[in-house]
Amino acid sequence: MTVKTIVLFMFLSSYCNAQLPEKTAYSRDYEFKEGVYLSIEQFLNNAPINKADILSEVPKDQIDFLTQVMEQNVLNYKDNDGIEKKIQPQELWGYCQNRTVYIHFKTELYRINVLGTLSLFSAMVYQSSTHNEPLGDMYAIQPSFQELRQFVLDTQTNKIVDFDTKNMELLLKKDVLLYDAFMKLKKRAKADSIFIFLRKFNEKNPLYLPSK
Repeated sequence: MTVKTIVLFMFLSSYCNAQLPEKTAYSRDYEFKEGVYLSIEQFLNNAPINKADILSEVPKDQIDFLTQVMEQNVLNYKDNDGIEKKIQPQELWGYCQNRTVYIHFKTELYRINVLGTLSLFSAMVYQSSTHNEPLGDMYAIQPSFQELRQFVLDTQTNKIVDFDTKNMELLLKKDVLLYDAFMKLKKRAKADSIFIFLRKFNEKNPLYLPSK
């Protein structure tokens, strides 16, 4: 390798590193910018559409400004070029208000209770009844009810899965030592330990976000 090649390589490496934003491991002290996320990339880059760029008759000094905006049929905002655009709140990835992140799941927005590489939130889902109802059979109606369940968001893939033993086995495969320790547990112990292992995974594999 010639001297010119080495100098060029060092220059390119320095240039590329200068282009990458500084990252910091997420902690409870992390300052999320308030606004709405069109995608998970905006969340991971801490680059939401700011409140200032959201067009609404709701006063922006309202502490629940974004919550009120999300309840409207259409959200109006200005993009980076100052062009006005419209989007339905259901099409958003989520939003951040008062340092709390909310994610869109199915037809609603839910607070993320545990933030990390594997994030945890609770959501209401409709479940079909498992027993036969005479009236339901007569009119071909399948009885259903609402159930509060926990879900895991894998921020590396943007996939959401049920927070259960089977899915934790799959998610923990990304950390060999934790996966091996989890698989050595008996069935009941696994079910009782999924939150502990989710926390351990996030500690060993922190979610990195822009430091500025």
